Amino acid sequence: MSDERDFDPRFDPAFQRGYVAGNGTAPTQNPAGQGSEPTPQWTNPPQALDARARPDAPAMDAPASLAVPAAHPTPEPAVTLDGNPWVRVLWVIAPVFIIGGVVGQTWSQSRFMGGVTSSASDVLTSYVTPTIAQSICPWMILTGLAALVGVVFLHAVRWRRAE
Repeated sequence: MSDERDFDPRFDPAFQRGYVAGNGTAPTQNPAGQGSEPTPQWTNPPQALDARARPDAPAMDAPASLAVPAAHPTPEPAVTLDGNPWVRVLWVIAPVFIIGGVVGQTWSQSRFMGGVTSSASDVLTSYVTPTIAQSICPWMILTGLAALVGVVFLHAVRWRRAE
């Protein structure tokens, strides 16, 4: 690689390949070629630019427009679940679905084991309704368990140790 580097005058040389801090090889011409105001050149090396991106880095001689705001020292107050009505609904729905699914599954199995009569009106109660219950009840149990796991997870995430 040659010692004389050609930098694109439209862009900051600190972000171009081959730039060395303090080398003085950065062009100072105006990219548009008009006006007497030269293109502003950055004086910070790339290491300083990386340090400014970190909030814990020491202060650098960065322009005011690139200043990183100070980190907020106090944490934000956590959202509480105490007044949330949807959490209460989940606490009610979860056991209702689990218990209703288990009871419905047990009932449908007992209806199947009871035998089928030849009466047309009895076919509905001895075959169709237990079949529908047997199809829906496992999903009720699964939904109830998912709601229970979800509401316990919400409480676990929002839990804070007493100080």
